[in-house]
Amino acid sequence: MNQTIRACLATAKLCLKEQSYFGFFNQLAQYLLQAGGLAALLMIWRSLFLQGVDLEGMSLSRFYVYTIMSTVLAPMLNIRTPASSWLHDGTMLGLYERPAGIFAQLAAHTVGGWGMRFACLSVPVVMIAFLCGLDLRPASLWFFLSLFLAVLQGFAADFLFACLLIRLRNLEWCVHCLREALTALLTGSLIPFTVLPWGIGDYLALSPFGTLAGAPLAIYTGLATPEALLIAQIFWNLILWPLAVYCFAASRERMVSYGG
Repeated sequence: MNQTIRACLATAKLCLKEQSYFGFFNQLAQYLLQAGGLAALLMIWRSLFLQGVDLEGMSLSRFYVYTIMSTVLAPMLNIRTPASSWLHDGTMLGLYERPAGIFAQLAAHTVGGWGMRFACLSVPVVMIAFLCGLDLRPASLWFFLSLFLAVLQGFAADFLFACLLIRLRNLEWCVHCLREALTALLTGSLIPFTVLPWGIGDYLALSPFGTLAGAPLAIYTGLATPEALLIAQIFWNLILWPLAVYCFAASRERMVSYGG
């Protein structure tokens, strides 16, 4: 057990170093673009609020906190392992030659890649928000359990998308576009479910996509009570993880990459 943990930590450390291979300023430029997108979105919320648009009773500060935390925690709310790209270039096949599980290797590589983004984007954003007077304390401590469940569920969802890529014979761009469309509309990472019309958000919040980002963000900002959301997250973890394990095992013989 200790050897497995050490191997995962070593993999995460290597991935963290890998982030600097293309130069620090290259990474910094990407984070500055994301910070600019966050600033633009905050200005949009402010403009709508000042125009008197009905935001279902949400205060502007709560919108700010929701949007900021969505950016700060983005890697954890939208899990992206390298599985899809590694299936395409053949790296995935090499993982089977290592003395560690495929899921563990992918998870360690993914978590290791979060370090630089948190240091260069998430921490500065939180500090600037604090200096601007925003209260970024979570409304409920159940948020931490919700975030943990969201990360677990996110890994399962990512592995299922990898299985879909295998079934579609490495049509990576098609799967990428499908995933981007679904996550942008249904996860609640961009627009809080509470402001959606006709009560649509009440149903999306309990869906397998809505519990990925919308659940922890809603609990963090106090937009929803944690009980129903936590139950939904536990339910989807119990459904998606066995499904991911089964689908991945059933798809191994279909893996193809450069060279056959």
